Amino acid sequence: MTETQRTTLYNQLTNTIGQEAARTLMEQLPPMGWDQVATKEDVKASGKMFLGELKETEGRLMIQIADSESRQGARIDETNSRIDETNRELSELKDEVRNGFADLKLALAKQIRWVAAVLLGFAVSMAIPLTVALL
Repeated sequence: MTETQRTTLYNQLTNTIGQEAARTLMEQLPPMGWDQVATKEDVKASGKMFLGELKETEGRLMIQIADSESRQGARIDETNSRIDETNRELSELKDEVRNGFADLKLALAKQIRWVAAVLLGFAVSMAIPLTVALL
């Protein structure tokens, strides 16, 4: 029904049954043609189509989530491997430092003994002439 037809019908109804009744009756008609009005079957079909699309979208989303979780898991595993490697390297470095200090301690002990022996030798070598000179 066109807008012109609608207006003509309203005017005829107003003349026949009065303005208030004509307005009430016209309000009961759809604002467009009956072919544009959705039926229960149309609504059901749209609902089924919407649910199908929703399930499809959900499936794609679940795949994306699983892929994302997999990538995150791989990144976490890689990070853990790097941390383990760093810990191993630090442990090796700690052992090297510990061994280096032990070697240094031994070398210092040898040096101290050598210096002590030299000083003792010097003292003895000085004590003998002094003792002889004093006698």
